[in-house]
Order: sequence, then structure tokens, then C-alpha cells
Amino acid sequence: MKLLRGIAVFVLVLLASCEQDKPDTVYKPAVRAELTATGSGRASFSISTVEAAYVRYGCGTDEAPEFDSRLETGTLLPASLTLEINGLQAGTDYHLRLQGIGPGGEEGSVVTLVFRTTDAPGTLYPWEKTRTGIPIPADMTLIPGPSSHRSPLAWDKERWSTHVSYTDEAGAEHWLFDSFLLIEGQQTDVYGSSGYTYVLTESSVPSAPKELWQQLLDFWFYGGTFQWQESYWGNGIDSFGRWYTGRMVSPPPSFSDGQLAALDACIRETAARIGTPPHKRYIIMGLPEPIYFQNYIASISNPSSGNTRYWGSIGGEEMDFSKLDDRIRACKWFIDATRAAFARKNYDYIELLGFYILPEVLSTTWRPQYKKYDELWPAIAEYLHGCNEGLFWIPYNMADGYKKWKDFGIDMAYMQPNYYWDEEGKNPMSPTFSEINRLGMGLELEFEYSMVEGVNGASSAQKYRARFDEYLQWAKSSGVYGTRPLALYSGTDAMHQLAVSNAQGDKEMYHKLCRFICNSPLRANR
Repeated sequence: MKLLRGIAVFVLVLLASCEQDKPDTVYKPAVRAELTATGSGRASFSISTVEAAYVRYGCGTDEAPEFDSRLETGTLLPASLTLEINGLQAGTDYHLRLQGIGPGGEEGSVVTLVFRTTDAPGTLYPWEKTRTGIPIPADMTLIPGPSSHRSPLAWDKERWSTHVSYTDEAGAEHWLFDSFLLIEGQQTDVYGSSGYTYVLTESSVPSAPKELWQQLLDFWFYGGTFQWQESYWGNGIDSFGRWYTGRMVSPPPSFSDGQLAALDACIRETAARIGTPPHKRYIIMGLPEPIYFQNYIASISNPSSGNTRYWGSIGGEEMDFSKLDDRIRACKWFIDATRAAFARKNYDYIELLGFYILPEVLSTTWRPQYKKYDELWPAIAEYLHGCNEGLFWIPYNMADGYKKWKDFGIDMAYMQPNYYWDEEGKNPMSPTFSEINRLGMGLELEFEYSMVEGVNGASSAQKYRARFDEYLQWAKSSGVYGTRPLALYSGTDAMHQLAVSNAQGDKEMYHKLCRFICNSPLRANR
């Protein structure tokens, strides 16, 4: 027994000696934080740590709040935690400071996150308080968003300028569109891939999750890094042209601010030349559709296997899009985030007017259990109207739902003639304009690169100029012109390309279109 005790003591001494010779472990604690949800009095964050025994943090309205709280990680391995902060003031900017601390007190880098709480429910922003109703713009132009296949991607002042004002043949400059509809239906991460969709489609494409909804807000208001690919339109031979692409651009483009900052600056510079516009230019934001399944088409054949919890969380609660209330909550989240962005940015010359319904057909009979449009959109309209914000829609020609657009709570709907692309005579102009007049709708004018000689060649341009000119003629002869509001769809960049083209035919069509917009009797009466 004495021998065994001696061996044990020797082993312990040997182990202690080895431990003393072992170099100390060097810990490098790190922490990362992401804002996941905000309310009028609370905010939620997703926290990631590495080699941190705990995270100390502080939250306040000053830029460097004191570290007065801590969050235990329970491990030195990579960890994902949730942080909830309550008792905040509504409509207030806050700074959250965090620092990872190692097991021996090692201090990691300090991380600061800036966020803003939403206004209290029922609170209106200054521009909303002044409204006695929803203004209906005389004219608006559709502005595409950040899908990576868009070329160009950025909306700089020069590109905005051909939508903001028009210089006539005599050199006089005029205000052009009074409203801008920010619209994006997809996100193509790699050209030719399925990407994600913001609107229900009959193609097997994944539905955009919350982070993609946030990407829209970042693009327009805050900036960031966005995937983009080199691509261009047309070869002068095909009827509608053809997209060509090379490669994804690396490094991807980054913006220090949102694209609307350039619009506000462009309007400011224009106002310095020709005087203040009659009113702030209106912005209408495309509202992503809360799609029932993560992949709608892949799931409807076997609904029990479809994922309805793909979107993300609000206030720490995972949204389940099989529940109509959760789909409505997601829309309200986006609406409130947009309203708060406008309040925070406090632009000088642009103002939020409302939101746009992305799906171009609102059927209440085709797979209604997955849509419930007759419940969803009236609920959204009611919420918007409580904020003095509007709801707008542009259905394709005679699409389901167009006859009862007012029943959805929509403030103005615009009919697409779709005649521009009609090779088979399916969309004659007469019934289209008859319905516009009968139902009190607006008119969407339509063209794209195929009409621009400077991009797609003379043969294509001549054909489609003639079709677009028929839109203008029908609008006047039907009595729509000057009595109903107008919207213009011009693809990704065709309006700008038409404006800067050196081709004589393009110049003539550009002047004709701009005079049509600027001289509308409806506009003159506002």
C-alpha cells in the first residue's frame, strides 16, 4: 500500500510539473450583433460570440453608453444568443455597445450598433398628420430595385435626373414625374438562377425571407453591399432584344447611403434652377407579398410537406405564414420600417405616399386558401389608412380582381394595356380603355429597351414606337388623358436611355412622351 501511495504522489507531482510547463491559453473573445426586430419600447438582437465567457453591454441614447449589463454565453465555443431590451422610448435613436469577455478577463473589440425604435401605435409622422385624405398623383414612374441582374444597379443623380425633369426643344426645363414607385419582384443572386421572389409566382422559386425584405429597405434608405452582375440588353435583331451577361462583379458594389438620397439631392439641384416643385415628390414603396410557402409551386402538390415558417421572426416570435395574422404582421413590419426610415432620413424634397401591391392578379377563387387576398389586402389597407398612407395596384390586362379593386381598400389602380407586347391580338385597346373609364382606373403606359433605337436598333424601335404612340392616341381619344392618373413602366433603364439617345427617332419620341406627361390637364388642375 505504501508503494502504491508513493507512485500516486509521484504521478501527481509529475502532472503538476507538466501543467506548469504548459503555456497559458490566449483567448480572443469576439462578438457580433444584428438587430432582428424593433417596437415602440423594445428591441431584439441576435448575438454571436466566439471564446467569450460572457458579453457585457450597455444601451442608451448617447453614442457610448456604459457597460451596465452582461449576457452569459455558457461556452467558449461559437454561440448564438438572443438579447431583448425593454423599457425604451418610442421613436428614439439608440446605441447598443457590446464587448466579449474571455474566461480570464480578456477583452475583445467593442462593437456598436445604432437602431431606432418605432413610433408608438397610432402615432402619425409629421407628413401624415397634415393629410385629410390620400393624395392621388397625376403621374408616376416605376423605378426598379436591387435585383443583381439590373443594369445599371445604382440610381445616381444623373440617372434620376431624366425622371425628375425634362428640358424641351426650346431649352426650357420642366418638372417631370411627380411620383416614383419603387418596385422589385425578384432577387437573382446569379444570372439564370432561380434566386428569390417577392411576389407569388407560378414558377418554382423560393419566397424571399425577411432578410431579403430588409435588403430592399437597405438599398433605398441605408446603403450596403449588393451582389451585381455585368449584363446588357439587345443585339438589334430580336424583337424584344436579349439579355447578355458576363460574370458576377467582384468585389460587389457598396453604397454608403440609400438610393433615395441621390433622388433628394437631384430634386434639390433642379429646384435651384427652376424653382421649388408644387409639392414634395411622392414615393410609393412596393410591398413584398407574404407568400404562404417557402416554395409555393413545389409545395401545393404536397401541402403537408411545405414550409410555412421560413420568413423569420418579429419580436422574437417566429412567423408562420399558414396563419393570416402572421402574414399581416410581416407586412406591417415592412410598412412601419419604411415609415420610420422616412422619418429618420427627413428628406427635403420627397415624401412617402403609400405602398404598392406587387401581385398583378388578385384572384379570390384560384387556390384561395393559400392567398386570402380578400382578407389580407383589406386588413393592410385599413392599417395604412390609419396612418394616412395609401395603397396602390397595377393589374395586368383584365387580371382577376380588377373589377373589384376598391373592395380591397385600394386607393388607385392602374390598368396595364399589355398591347405593347401583343403579337396575337389578345389585348385590343378598345375594351381596355372602356374598362378604365367605367371603373375609374388609371392608365399604365408601357415600353422598354425594344423601343430605344440607341440600344436595340432601328427596326425594333420603329415597330414599338408605333405601338407606344397608339397608347398616347387612345388615351386622348377615349377621354382618359387629363381625367385619369398615369403610370409609366419603362423596364430597367429604358426611360433614361431614351432621354440620352442621339438617335433622331428616340429624341422625337422622348419629347412627345414628356410633353404628354407635363401637359396633362389633370396635372394642370393640381
